[in-house]
Amino acid sequence: MFTLTKVLSLFFYPLSLGVFLIGLSLLGQLRGNRAAAGLYTFFALMVLYYPSTEFGVDAIAKPLEARYPAFSPEELPDGDTIVVLGGGIGAEGVYGRWGDLNHASDRVVSAAELWHAKKAPKIIVSGGSTQGPISEASRMAELLERLGVPAAAISLEQKSLDTEGNAREVAALTNTGSQHILLVTSSVHMRRAAAHFTAQGFRVTAAPTDHRVPRYPDAVPGWMPRIKHLDASTAAIHEWVGYWVAKQLGRFEPVVADSSEASA
Repeated sequence: MFTLTKVLSLFFYPLSLGVFLIGLSLLGQLRGNRAAAGLYTFFALMVLYYPSTEFGVDAIAKPLEARYPAFSPEELPDGDTIVVLGGGIGAEGVYGRWGDLNHASDRVVSAAELWHAKKAPKIIVSGGSTQGPISEASRMAELLERLGVPAAAISLEQKSLDTEGNAREVAALTNTGSQHILLVTSSVHMRRAAAHFTAQGFRVTAAPTDHRVPRYPDAVPGWMPRIKHLDASTAAIHEWVGYWVAKQLGRFEPVVADSSEASA
């Protein structure tokens, strides 16, 4: 399913879809069909422009984030294990020393905060290697130790390459799918992630992080296209596609509870 989701997502990512439409526009120009070329150019501009605005983020990412608002550790119940999913730390740069932290590295910080608040006695970091010899789980474990979590409290799951694999391999690692877990991942990713872990028999309390829909107005007008908005919209599109693919393949039952219900 990893490959299927990745391939299908490419057809909906604004950048790849926009480039494809520009290619069609150039083809139309070469064939002398100026009307078709102009139409494809217009669609390409819209596909690239709208997701790059604050309005695009509100339309594409906000429905996913609104299902899973953030909670402080005190508002969450105690669990058996904190499970934090990979995606927040990339491979080392050519001239770098450590893994590269991206916006989703909030996941590791939130997991450490939950552990220090004694919400669960152990943390499982889940994520194999998609780039380079070092797994995402190893990089996350190293950062957790830097944040004061002892190595003895951290378990590594280093085989999985996608969300479904995260759930399957964590279930195999715990030898049971009946545990109550505090699941830590990005808010836009939580609906799909919670569905996969629930399908493995875990009782899931969502502990979402990495909320990217802005709360306050920016100094830059919302209609201005920005890379950060395009990035947030693209991440949300990936989740819409991934959830739909998994649902069509029967990998899980749709999750109806949001994080507030799960944490009650």
